[in-house]
Amino acid sequence: MSVSEDRISHIAHEIVERLWRDDLADLTDERRALDRVKESLASYFHVAEEIEEAVRAKLKNKVPGSRDWDILYHKYFQEELAKRKW
Repeated sequence: MSVSEDRISHIAHEIVERLWRDDLADLTDERRALDRVKESLASYFHVAEEIEEAVRAKLKNKVPGSRDWDILYHKYFQEELAKRKW
């Protein structure tokens, strides 16, 4: 699940715009807020990619797309999230 910097930037802009438009936060420094959102998104996607790699390694002997694979994928993904306290 590789997400490009352009995509992260687009999502970050959407988030900051929504925070401002819905009056959910007072952004005194929009540039700083945007940078923090970008950092948070990049961190999330990086961790999600690491987790996905770990889960797929555990499932290397299973048939992708099978019911068993899907069930185990979600189980292992949740376990990895818990390990990383996400």
